[in-house]
Amino acid sequence: MSINHLQLVNQKLAFASSIIASLVADTSTDSSLLQKALKDSVVFHLATALHFYVRELAEHQRIVNMQSINSVSDLASTLKELDKYSSEVSELVELEQLSSSWLNQLTRYYEQLLSSPAKEKEKKAFGQENIINVVELADADEIAMLNLTTDVLSAWASSFRSLIARQRETSAEY
Repeated sequence: MSINHLQLVNQKLAFASSIIASLVADTSTDSSLLQKALKDSVVFHLATALHFYVRELAEHQRIVNMQSINSVSDLASTLKELDKYSSEVSELVELEQLSSSWLNQLTRYYEQLLSSPAKEKEKKAFGQENIINVVELADADEIAMLNLTTDVLSAWASSFRSLIARQRETSAEY
């Protein structure tokens, strides 16, 4: 039997849930490096599950070139080009755009993990002594302030699982 997108989504969600369960069970781990690695791996598994879920939705819409679809916005624009509508995709687009939603937070955190560090500007050797440098605080990425706890990860995984279950149930009716 070949592996399909539904199975890949379920597998990645199971991986994420397994890591979350080990994080909750093992509170004795003092290594902050290990804790960070495990939490980031949960994010990677959830983001991978999202990637395959988007392709699962594309598969349901009978989109031929699924390999070119890597995000919710890719799927939404492809559907628009084909003059098709999907309530599941519309819901994902809305969740991704809502800054307080679990999907927005997950995708922004994931993108932050993949981004290269910003290159600092070199200071001039002979600056003006009577000028105080201004530091822009408003541009600080708010997702960096997010304290990624096991509760946050559990909430993201739970919300994702319930969204998928609900959407699969409604799409199975048709």
